[in-house]
Amino acid sequence: MASFGTSFMLTLISIVFMSIAPPVTSNRLTDTDIKHLCSKTNNLESCYKLLKSDPRTTNMDARGLAEVSVDLASKKANKIHSLINSFVNKSHDSRLKNIYKSCSSNYNDAIHDLNVIKNYLKSGAFKNIPVQVKDASDEIKQCKKVFGGATSDGAHIKKRNQEVEFLISIVEVTSSNLSKN
Repeated sequence: MASFGTSFMLTLISIVFMSIAPPVTSNRLTDTDIKHLCSKTNNLESCYKLLKSDPRTTNMDARGLAEVSVDLASKKANKIHSLINSFVNKSHDSRLKNIYKSCSSNYNDAIHDLNVIKNYLKSGAFKNIPVQVKDASDEIKQCKKVFGGATSDGAHIKKRNQEVEFLISIVEVTSSNLSKN
């Protein structure tokens, strides 16, 4: 009988605690909140349109929005990584082939960083996210730097690097609120 009473009290205390201290990320974001986050990127309009066009962002909390932004960046990076790899195989110019290989390696590392961010979001290890965001961004910047000297850009890597950089900047702003708490 005593264990039932103890168990009941622990359950009651847990319920009271959870109602007093809801998780930081449980609040649904408004359009104003999303616009405010997007204002921290270099293109508020594009950021807002991108996030609002994704049906997953309806009634989303801050963690969910960060997860969606990571997913969008990952999908784009994976797509570009596949394209770069196809150009590695197609290129007959050894110099250009080496540039594509280098960029492929950068994208592979950036994708890994984005996957680590996904895991941090799931586990609640928000304070670790900024380092991974910086690492992912640095990988794309390195590809951009290596590719800067290429005369031929059949894969339009320079433009695609900018797209991924922008998506990573959205990951940065959507996850930055989480790491503050």
